[in-house]
Amino acid sequence: MSKFSLGGILASFIGYKGIPYPGGFFPDKPPRYKGSGYEYPGDAASEKTYSDLGSVLRKKDAQGRWYFMPVVLEHKGKEYEIPNAVISINGKKTIVETAMVGRKGTVKELISVDDYEINIAGVALDSDFPDNQIAELNDLYNINEAVTLKCALTDIFLEEEDKVVLKSIDFQEMRGCETAQAFKMNLVTDRGFELILE
Repeated sequence: MSKFSLGGILASFIGYKGIPYPGGFFPDKPPRYKGSGYEYPGDAASEKTYSDLGSVLRKKDAQGRWYFMPVVLEHKGKEYEIPNAVISINGKKTIVETAMVGRKGTVKELISVDDYEINIAGVALDSDFPDNQIAELNDLYNINEAVTLKCALTDIFLEEEDKVVLKSIDFQEMRGCETAQAFKMNLVTDRGFELILE
């Protein structure tokens, strides 16, 4: 059985490495240390499972472990949860800049707000080669229609009727690792328009 680091795979594939757990920097308490005996009378603060906008923020996996910000794509009632996902969103505007004679600077005219570009990266894991998860990702890629994206981050930027279209998917070679497959997905938002003829 091969050994690997999920953080190392993500760092080599997408250039992302999470910050270490803060408690790892502090030394253990001295052996003769005794606490002050102070007890907090209130309830311990619980972590939110839903964001303030109602999106799922934390969820339990099959082993009962909590994980942060699940990413789900839905098409015709079927949900595809992206395994071990990290997500980013990028927006830009098309602006026309016109130079004016006799004055400094330019006049900016906002032409349009472009579609959001969304990048998802993740790692499919299994006890052996993760062929079932890769097949599900391939099924998702072969859907040639707009799908619904559910994620706490993107729900802030997208409106309720907005959907996304999967533009590309990339499976990188995994040297020396048989039980994991890293992947990247590139999506773009799709909004329905009404054409009114008079």
